[in-house]
Amino acid sequence: MKKRSWFFVAALTAVLGASSLGCGPKAPADMPETHPFKVKVVNGSDPIADVDVFFIATSGSVSISGKTDKNGVAEISSTYQKYTAKGAPAGDYKITCTKDPQPEHWKTPAELAAMSVGEQSEYHAEYEAKRAEMPREIPEVWKDFDRSPLSATVSAGGGEVTFDVAELGGLE
Repeated sequence: MKKRSWFFVAALTAVLGASSLGCGPKAPADMPETHPFKVKVVNGSDPIADVDVFFIATSGSVSISGKTDKNGVAEISSTYQKYTAKGAPAGDYKITCTKDPQPEHWKTPAELAAMSVGEQSEYHAEYEAKRAEMPREIPEVWKDFDRSPLSATVSAGGGEVTFDVAELGGLE
């Protein structure tokens, strides 16, 4: 009976010790507090998936970004010194969004590897030409930090903002 009780105490101690350690790295002491924030990107009522969203603060060294899902919603995360937390620190941000069209590759990786440097260059040029001809879902100006009309304010309670291509001038 004594062996069982020692086993139980040892097992309980191990479980409690592991739970107090938590999962993953701890936040740096100077990591700003983050607040849940979502960005929705749409064209009228149609969501736009796979848009990379970047928040740019006027100061600080936190990287803040997200990527829209099939519903056009990006849950924003902040990274500071290799630690990532959901949400963004409170403040005002300029925002850029990018989504470049991607044509299907017509060569396999093995075929590309077998090509000469010159052939690879020609293939790449043809790929870029096809990409330039494809319709864009996001205005080109949205990815330019200096010209982007997008901004948001993150408050202590968190929040959400919607960017509508149709309302913000449409595609160029």
